[in-house]
Formats: sequence, structure tokens, C-alpha cells
Amino acid sequence: MKMFAVALLALLSTQDAIASSSAIQGDRTMTKVVKILQDMMKKSAEEGDKERTLYGLFKCFCDNNEVNKREDIKEFTAMIQESENKIEEIQAATGALSTECAEYKQGMADNEQARKDAEEIRAKEKKEFETEQTDMVDGIAAIDKAIATLAEVGADQTVSSGADHEKFMGKKSLLGLKTSIKEAMEAASVLLTNKQKRSMQSFLQAPFTGTYTAQSGEIVGILKNMGDTFKENLASIRAAEEKAAAAHAKFMKIKEDEFETMKKGYEEKQGQLGDNDQELADEKEMLAELQEELASAEDFLEKLLAMCAKKAKEFEHRNMMRANEEAAISKAIAILNSDEAFAAFGNVKASKSGGTGPSFLQIQQHNHQMSLRVNVLRLLERAARKQKSLKIAKIVVMLQAENPFDTVLEEIKKMIVIIDEEAKADLEQKEWCESEREEYHERKEDTIRAIADLEETINTLDDEINNPETGLLVMIADTEESLKQNHESQTEQTTDRGKENRLYQENIKNIQVVKELLGKAIEVLDAYYKQFSSEGEEEGAPAAASFLQEVKKVSQEVVQEPERDSIHGREVPTTWDEEYKGQSEQGADVIKTLEFIKEESHKEETEAHQAENDAQHEFEDSMKDLKEEQTTLEESLAKYQLKLAETEKALAENKEELKKTEAELKAIKAYLKKIKPGCDYIAENYEEREKNRNLEKDALNKATDMLKDTPAYKKAVHAQEQEDLGDCKDICNTEGRDHAKCEACLAGTSVPGYCAGHAGTPGC
Repeated sequence: MKMFAVALLALLSTQDAIASSSAIQGDRTMTKVVKILQDMMKKSAEEGDKERTLYGLFKCFCDNNEVNKREDIKEFTAMIQESENKIEEIQAATGALSTECAEYKQGMADNEQARKDAEEIRAKEKKEFETEQTDMVDGIAAIDKAIATLAEVGADQTVSSGADHEKFMGKKSLLGLKTSIKEAMEAASVLLTNKQKRSMQSFLQAPFTGTYTAQSGEIVGILKNMGDTFKENLASIRAAEEKAAAAHAKFMKIKEDEFETMKKGYEEKQGQLGDNDQELADEKEMLAELQEELASAEDFLEKLLAMCAKKAKEFEHRNMMRANEEAAISKAIAILNSDEAFAAFGNVKASKSGGTGPSFLQIQQHNHQMSLRVNVLRLLERAARKQKSLKIAKIVVMLQAENPFDTVLEEIKKMIVIIDEEAKADLEQKEWCESEREEYHERKEDTIRAIADLEETINTLDDEINNPETGLLVMIADTEESLKQNHESQTEQTTDRGKENRLYQENIKNIQVVKELLGKAIEVLDAYYKQFSSEGEEEGAPAAASFLQEVKKVSQEVVQEPERDSIHGREVPTTWDEEYKGQSEQGADVIKTLEFIKEESHKEETEAHQAENDAQHEFEDSMKDLKEEQTTLEESLAKYQLKLAETEKALAENKEELKKTEAELKAIKAYLKKIKPGCDYIAENYEEREKNRNLEKDALNKATDMLKDTPAYKKAVHAQEQEDLGDCKDICNTEGRDHAKCEACLAGTSVPGYCAGHAGTPGC
């Protein structure tokens, strides 16, 4: 519009110059003005074409870059997601490796402690063995020495006799003999019964009677039995020490192998941890670069969309301004080319310079026609102003330019078609907007619900994994702890069972030794005290008879030996007058007591066997229960670990799905925001636009009716019809347009021939 105003001012300022040069130019002044306006119209059209070309290139740039950047953003987003997943995987693997390293480290520490404990126990056991071995060796030496000493004085009846004793008494003192016997007694005192201890004490404290054969014979037997027992025990503890040393060496070898295996595993896991750390650092660096690239692409796209939207708005505004300008120029040209302008300009010298020939409307000028044309123009001008319709304005310009009726009417038809198409387009746009909005609002609600469902699912899965009381991680940790306790229980019970069995073996061995010793003691006592009963002589064993007779003989000799008041000046105390009976009554009680103890020892042995059997069964039942519990715990752990893997996978998938759904919701909102201006506009203005279109069509249809009602139009139509009749014009005008002669002529056939096919035609 501004361009038109500037051009009009330029025209007004140059009117005088144009008028003065009109004679030379050969054109009327106003004709030149019209030509200038036409040049302006042409230039405007050229500039419009140029701008459309430029905007087309700009639009192509916008579209291509938008597509490319959106693809880049999509790729960067996918790569970032993949990188984040990779980082999570590396971190999870690092956590697992750290846990395994901690377990290896703890296992190695436990292994070292176990070996240290085993070494301490072995050293203690070895020290105890060496001490016990020394004691036994010393004891055996002392017993052997005592036996040898007694043998030299004739106590061992299998080695020497009373004559030997007499020789010994001539060589050694009684004090040396008693000292050796005392040492032997102290060495063997642990294994002596009270009776045996009393016998030996009695032997050591008894005064010298001239012979030791009777008193020391019993002592020699006791010492020999003790010596044999010591030797058996020494061999037993040496064998046990050898087995314990071998078992310790085997245990240490197993533990050392286990330590090396754990150490190797620990070093491997540490290496993997180092690799994971480097890979994690590289992945994080890559993620930062991708995020930077994504931010750059999103910033570029945001600026691009803003710039392209601004340019599109500017282009639309320029098109509207150019259309208004062209409409104004067209209207000015129409005014300057109108009949009134020609009539007025022809009567003014300044604008008069010869004509270019009358136009169609100038030829048809008369008062009624001018009135109808003016009425049509006024009708269309009012409609154009009221409806702000460029279409009607264009028809007004054409009428003002006095274009032929056919051209105007054809243009009106085109305008009506355009209005109908525009109405159809608006309706389609309105329906599309309603459908699209309904669909996308439903999708938006569905997406919001899906996000809520996914968030709930994610929370549920996260709780299922991380709940401090019922989560899978806690269940796995508890199960692993239970497995550890189960393993410790098995190890502890196995160790305790081994200790109990060793104690049982030692107890049984001791009981057997006790029973054997008791049996020997009972045999000796029983053989001795049977001499004081007739039953004893009948029931005594033949092997003991000679021993008893010898004892009896010696006793009788002692009894029959004449008493002496003094020996070498020393008074001899009174001894006894009756036959020696000893402690026959108490001896019988002792034998009964020993037999009772032996019987109780047998019962104790039976009970020990039963207790060991029960303990073994209890151990086996307990181990069976622990093994079953271990199997159950291992199966539960496997199930928990499988469930954890599945749940973590589901959690990751739901998180990924949540991101996609949130992106989809964002895209839906962006799309609804994008179509909102256009759809709001069509929704708010549809009825008004439809009303205006109907008014436009009514105005155009009314203008058509008015134009067709003009004599000029009717005359032009009639002239066209006459021209269309050609050579048949006279026949058709004479007979009538519907007559058979006219139709036959137009069809190029005879009347009979035409009537043959059209029997109802007038004139047939």
C-alpha cells in the first residue's frame, strides 16, 4: 500500500511534464499514467515471483535442516541412552567385581588365620607329645632300672635266688636299693592302684628281714606290667603323633592351594576392575561429548524453527501487502480506463490527445445500461468492503475496466468455484482439526496413564529389588549369610565329631587297659587269698597252686623261725605268734570291689559304645539336615538371583519405556501446540467465514443475474446464437429453433431422416 502511495505521488508530481510532452509521445496523458500503473503491476508480479523463489529456497533450507537436526537429535538421544546403559552395566559389573574381591580378600585372610591356628595347635600338640614321650621314656627307664635293681637282690624269681640276695647284701647297701625302688615307684605311680601303691610303700618302709624274695616278688610283677603299659602307650602316642603330623601337612597343603587359587582369582578380579575403571572413564567422556552434541543440535533446531517461523510470517505478510497493492493498482487502472474517465479526459485539454478506439462498454453506452452497470458495481463494491473480499474486489476492478460480459461472468463462475473450494477446504480443515485434536487428546490421556502405570511399575520393581526388609538384594544377602552359617555349622560339627570320636577312642582304650589291669589284679589277689579257704584249693587254677604253696612254705618258715631278743646288740621287736592270715577278710572285700569296678568298667564301656553310636547317628542326622538345608538355600539363592536378573531387566525395560513414553507425550504436546493456532483460528472463525462466503456467493450470483438481465448481454447472447446457427440461420429464424427443418439443417441431414429418429419434433 505504501508503494502504491509513493507511486501515486510520483504520478501527481509529474503530471505537468507528461501533459507537456503528450503531443510528442502520441498518447493521451492518462493513457501514459495507466501504462505506468501497468508497469508497476508487472514489476510487483515479478518481485512476487522473485520473492517466492527466494522463499522457496529458504523454506527448503529450513525443511532440510529441520529434518537433519531432528535425525541428529534422535541419533544422539539413542546413543546417549546406549552410553548410559553401558555405564550402568559397567558400574554394576564393577560392584559385582568389588564384592568378589572383598570375598576373595576375606577368604585369604580366613585361610591365613586358619593356617596360623593350625600351626599353633600343631605346635602345642607336638610339645605335649614330646613332653609325654619324655615322661614315658623316663618312666620306662626308671621301671627298667627298678626291675634290674630288684632282680639283683633276688626279687625277680625268674632271674635270681636267695643266694644271689645274700651276695648282693654283701656288696651293696639297703639304702641304695630302696632309692632305686622309690624312683621306679614315682615313675609308675600314675598307673598304680591304691593297693599296689600300699604294697610298694609297705615294701619300702618294711625293715630288713634277711630276704626280699617274698616281699619284692609282687613289686616286680607290678613294675613289669607298668613297663609294658608304658611301652604300649609310648608306641600309641608316637603313632598318633605321626598321623597328626601327616594330617597337618595335608591340611596345610590344601589350605595353601586354596590360598593360591583365591590369590589368583583376586588378582584377576583386580585387573578386571582396572579395565572397568578405564572403560567407565572412556564411556563417561564419550557420554559428555554426546550430550554436548545433543545440546548443540537442540539449540540449533530451536533457533532454526524460530527463524523459519519468523520468515514464514514475514512472507505471508508481504504476500498480503502485495495483494492489497495489486488490488489498489488494478482499481486505479480500472478507474482511469472507465467510460466516465474517457468522457471526462476527452473534454480536458491537458488529458486529450486522440483516442485509441471505443471499448465494448463505450459502444453500448446509453442511460439504462449505465444505470445497470453502476448498480452492479455498487453492489459488488459494498459486498467487497463489507466482506473484505479480494475476490469480489477483483470482479469490481474487471467491471470498472469495462471487460466483456463473458469474461466477467466466467470470472464470477471461477470465483464461486474458488469460494466453494475454500468452503470445502475450511470444512475439511475444521473436521481435520476436530478429528486430530480428539485423536491426539486421547493419545495424550492414554500416554499420561501409561506414564503413571510405568512409574508405578518401576516403583514396584525397585521396591522388589531394594526393599530393606523384603527386597531381593536383602533376600540374597540373607540367603548367602545362611549358607555361610550352614557351611560353618557343618565344619564345626565335623570338627567336634572328630574330637568326640578321638576322646571316645582314648576312653575305650583306657577302659580296656583298666579292665585288663583289674583282671590281672583280681587274678593275683584271688590266687593269693584262696589259700585261706578250702574252696580256694579246690577251685584254684593249677598254674597258681605252685605259687601259693611256695608262699605258704615261706610263711611257715617265717613263723617257725625262733625269735631273737636282739641282733648285734639291738633288741628285736615282737612280731606275731599265730599263723599268717594276712588281710584275707579285707582281701575278699577288695576282690569283690575290684570285680564290681571291673563290671562297672564293662558297663561304662558298653555305655561309651552306645553313646558313640548315638552321637554318630545324631551327627549323621544333623549333617543330613544341614545338607538338605544347604541344597534348599542354594536353590533359593539361584531363584533369587534369577529373579533379581529378571526384575532388573524388567526395571531397565520399563525405565526405557518410560523415557520413550515421556518423549512421546512431549511430542504430542508439541504437536497439539503446533496445530493450535491454525485450529483455534478455524474453530473460532469458521461460522463467520462460512457466512461471509455465502454473502460473497449471493452477491456474485445476484451480480450475474443483473448482468444477464442487461439488454447488452441479451443482445450479445442473441448475436452469439445467430452466429452459432451459421447457414441455417434463415431457416431457424423463419421456422423456429425447435422446428424439424432447423434441427435437420443443423444436424446436416434431411427432414425425413431427422424425423425418423425424432418423431415428436414439431414439423415432422
